[in-house]
Amino acid sequence: MKSPLIAFAGALLVTGVPATSQDIVVSAESAAETTISRDLDRNLLRADWPRRELVGEGIAMVRFQRGADGRPADVKLYRKSGQRSVDRRALVAVARLGRSNPLPAIGAPDQIFQANIVLANSHQAFADLSSQLAKLEQARLADPRERTVFAFNSAPRTAS
Repeated sequence: MKSPLIAFAGALLVTGVPATSQDIVVSAESAAETTISRDLDRNLLRADWPRRELVGEGIAMVRFQRGADGRPADVKLYRKSGQRSVDRRALVAVARLGRSNPLPAIGAPDQIFQANIVLANSHQAFADLSSQLAKLEQARLADPRERTVFAFNSAPRTAS
């Protein structure tokens, strides 16, 4: 039986400089992204996945802010996936962030966060959806107002 692939990916920035010539910079934002990414990955894996069935596929973009208690506040879908099961699981996973450790306080007090969650039932579907997400993110980032949104990325993981 196939296992669903679970991942979320965020802002994909394209530069004209080859990756081998870029400096690697570790910042508070990258440390925060790693922390939040791990927490969201765990939440997606703990979601009520049908173990013997394929789940819906799609890209759900979820936006939220950090509440005073370090938990997500004002959680809502920014872009629906077209599959209710995908959207529901994405919302639940984001809403559960910060339960064990508060979300890091980064950016302005009203900082907007975005989790771009990709759910796929095969490696090919994941590749196709990731390509679609890259195009969506490129179009979103063309708007200067969108560049202040703190987005996340992660590698695909096979659910067990």
